[in-house]
Amino acid sequence: MAYAIAAVFAGACGVALLYASWRSRLQPKRSVVTCGWSLIAVSFWFWIRSAGVEFGIVIAATQLPIVAWIFVLTNRHVRRSNGRQQEPAGVTLPRFHAVLHHSGRFMVAVPLAAGSGTMLVLAGATLLPWSDVDRLAFAVLAVPLIWGALAYWACLDTRLLRPALGLVAGGTLGAVVLYI
Repeated sequence: MAYAIAAVFAGACGVALLYASWRSRLQPKRSVVTCGWSLIAVSFWFWIRSAGVEFGIVIAATQLPIVAWIFVLTNRHVRRSNGRQQEPAGVTLPRFHAVLHHSGRFMVAVPLAAGSGTMLVLAGATLLPWSDVDRLAFAVLAVPLIWGALAYWACLDTRLLRPALGLVAGGTLGAVVLYI
């Protein structure tokens, strides 16, 4: 119980120091930030000592944003109305060309990148000299990373055709390695 109380106190003080540094209320800034992050690390250690590693890390990672939101909400400013009424804004619909462009980018970035990334990772995993369980674990861990990287490429490229063709080629190459 004492560790939990110390963890809450250390975490709250650490977040308070970081918040005060962010709002430029305490000087010197570098030492305040260092003390804040150090108290947060100590808070993690206290939570681990109090609840064990599995629950301690989760509790500490949950406590910090809650305390930060408390500081942010207590500092909010409510502005008074200046008396003018706003004119109602009209609704503008996007152009059909823009809808097609973004729909195509979504189709390339989400399902095509997911399928291509999965095929590439599974094909690469079959070539590894590991046991089946290790290859499966590698694939489970690597697919979201590769999918994210391919989706990032699909969203970042200025031309949609390059990533689309690259993903189709990569997925086809992975399927050839897997099924032939």
